[in-house]
Amino acid sequence: MVKPKNVYRGHSMEKVGHGKRAVFKTTINEKEWSAVTELEVKTAIDAWIDEGVEP
Repeated sequence: MVKPKNVYRGHSMEKVGHGKRAVFKTTINEKEWSAVTELEVKTAIDAWIDEGVEP
């Protein structure tokens, strides 16, 4: 099985775009979610897993 490149706590993250226009996308609770920085995506995933708070 091929492991996706950017996986954080079981959620795959995809970088869309290039340079300053890059956006990181993931699926949280069967909904598409995106943020400007990878750290914001990781924070949202942590909040969803640990506290059950949907971003």
